[in-house]
Amino acid sequence: MLMFTLLAACGKKDAETSATKEDKKITVGVVQTNANESDWRTANTKSFNEAFATAGFELKMVFGEGDHAKQISQAQQLIQEEVDYLVVLGLQSAGWEDVAKAAKTAGIPFIMADRKLDLSENLYTAMVCSDFLAEGNKAVDWLKTQKLDAYKIVVLGGDTGSSAQLGRSKAIEDGAKANKWDIVFNQNMKGWDETLAKQAVADLIATGTKFTVIYAENDNMARGACTAMDAAGITYGKNGTVKVIAFDANKWGLQNVLSGKFSLDVECNPLHGPRIVKLINSLKAGEKVEQNAYVDETTFDINSITQAIIDARKY
Repeated sequence: MLMFTLLAACGKKDAETSATKEDKKITVGVVQTNANESDWRTANTKSFNEAFATAGFELKMVFGEGDHAKQISQAQQLIQEEVDYLVVLGLQSAGWEDVAKAAKTAGIPFIMADRKLDLSENLYTAMVCSDFLAEGNKAVDWLKTQKLDAYKIVVLGGDTGSSAQLGRSKAIEDGAKANKWDIVFNQNMKGWDETLAKQAVADLIATGTKFTVIYAENDNMARGACTAMDAAGITYGKNGTVKVIAFDANKWGLQNVLSGKFSLDVECNPLHGPRIVKLINSLKAGEKVEQNAYVDETTFDINSITQAIIDARKY
């Protein structure tokens, strides 16, 4: 009788443990870049918060705030806390091998979002990212169609070493070389800062350097460049002497395309939350997932943008 009681108690405990595991919320650690580096990043963070809340996931999000070493430490801490999944949006592409190996040892799927990291395929589970080189090449292809009398290009690069900066910068640098264009200024900003871009263009104008293209690697920097040109009386956009190329395609950025300020805005979609939720649910269900997935993105031209397109934007 005692043996039966013990077996029944053990069976009940096992059932309760199994139910607890089944009912336990999925915990996802997200290593984000910065809290407020740009309008794009704000929309990106909001997308994670909303999608994870809807899915019933427990979200542990940390912010690197411009510090690559801090992101590494944060990721290691999340692994020690035994999150179920680790999602990394790296400030820099390199230096993630030890984190990925630690996650693999701990049995925690390592997922890249937004930016691709320099990792061999055996060290990560999946990647849902933008193709930044392809984004830049779209801008280069568009620029070729403009048939300018002179191509004197100002490159306002993003955060040094990030895959977004590396891809977009490579595209314009390779495009300039192939088409014999002149890059008259090429400097990465600290982060993706509008004020720094404004000051860089103002300083460039003060030197008397002439330019016909602004290639700003996000919407905020493009707006900063426009502010500097406004102050100097330089015309740009639809009826001006300077073509302004921006990246991200926030709703307000597209409004600048419609108003004739930005000549081209290349989309970089920040709404990764639902994509990562879908990926995690597939992994949980034991389904095979695509290891390397790039987000579909397009361009918005000054001559084809409409208010209807802008109204349809979610960010």
